[in-house]
Amino acid sequence: MAGFDFFRIPRRGYAPRTPAGALKALGTGALPAENFIYASTSAKPLDEDPIDLEAIERVMSRPDLSMETSLTMKGVLEKLIMNDDQEIALFGAEGINALEAGHLTAIDHLRAGEKSSRQMSRLARHYYELAQLHEGTGPVRAFYLREALATLRGSRRGGGISRSDLHLTIDTLLALGLYDQAASSLDLDTAGDDPLVLLLSARVAFHQGNFARVAECCRRLAPSAASLSEEEREAVELWSDGAPRA
Repeated sequence: MAGFDFFRIPRRGYAPRTPAGALKALGTGALPAENFIYASTSAKPLDEDPIDLEAIERVMSRPDLSMETSLTMKGVLEKLIMNDDQEIALFGAEGINALEAGHLTAIDHLRAGEKSSRQMSRLARHYYELAQLHEGTGPVRAFYLREALATLRGSRRGGGISRSDLHLTIDTLLALGLYDQAASSLDLDTAGDDPLVLLLSARVAFHQGNFARVAECCRRLAPSAASLSEEEREAVELWSDGAPRA
């Protein structure tokens, strides 16, 4: 079999599910190199049935998962909990516990260590991400959000606030529904053409229903549109479309 014929012809017989398995088969001469290439480069959504438990394990074994990945993983694991197979259901439950335990372990280490601004910022991030794993508006989620907010305030120690901490502060206040406090944390009058402050201000104003402020922020963001990410541009379009026209 040569070239791309491997990908065109239906595969029969032993088909390793992981790159490691394909590499081992390649080393013994049991399968051609195309199997390893396919296993290494093919992508299948994690939540696509049938769910690949080995792929879930590989992702879960990675250190420092991003919040987006963790939330995706939780959705997949919750799906597994509903499986009729008790072992698979247990796998899902244990996976969710592992996601939360990772943040709790990091929180314990950070609380026991130095209290530098950088470490406090990391601590607040773990509290916030742990809150995000608890969907809805329950007391556990609110507790972790309040801990994130208190940690962020403590990390300032009378000094300024970093841009990443400002972003996280606004995220936390909005998640708690404290829109007025979020607005007071931003000084739009002195923001100038700072895209971050303008983006955050527009977001807060949209939550408040202050569409005049939303329009002002979007207008001031226009010269910086080329520097915005695709996600940020989509947010600006959403805010602009959601604001009622005069």
